Amino acid sequence: MVIVTERSQPEQHLVDALRVSFDASVMNFGSYNILCTVDRLGVPAKEGAARAWGGSLLLVGYRREPVEIVLCPVDLDEALDRVRLLRQGIEPGPAAGAVPTLVNLTNLAGMASQDNVVEVTLSTGRRMKLDLHGQVRFDQFPEIALHQRRDVEDFYEFIDYFMDVVERMNAA
Repeated sequence: MVIVTERSQPEQHLVDALRVSFDASVMNFGSYNILCTVDRLGVPAKEGAARAWGGSLLLVGYRREPVEIVLCPVDLDEALDRVRLLRQGIEPGPAAGAVPTLVNLTNLAGMASQDNVVEVTLSTGRRMKLDLHGQVRFDQFPEIALHQRRDVEDFYEFIDYFMDVVERMNAA
């Protein structure tokens, strides 16, 4: 959601609502590229908008300096309420922060990708299976597509970079 593209106003409202959720949870939030995904190994929501996703909805923030990934849970109901308010021309209040998971050179145990899935394993044994898509839609706003194809492509380039850094460290 950082790569500049022409977005419709409804799509921009969705981007803004999701970005506010990320920004409320992550320090130095402006230095991260972000994209929306679902952790297929995460606990699915029992109710609300995220129930249809079949996993935990996450905003994935990533940056090259320092090299790290931040996996930030999203309260989808809150984010979609923000979209509704923005569409009505009402400025919503601040988003509730969530506790993100940091993935960096000190706790990454492994990372692998196949097709549109990236599996991340931490040194604690925790695993996440990120299901990445170039276009995301939410049942509550089926007419709004979140276009993130370029963001997903950039994330795959970032993963290559991240693993190159890990290999250089291990070779030293």
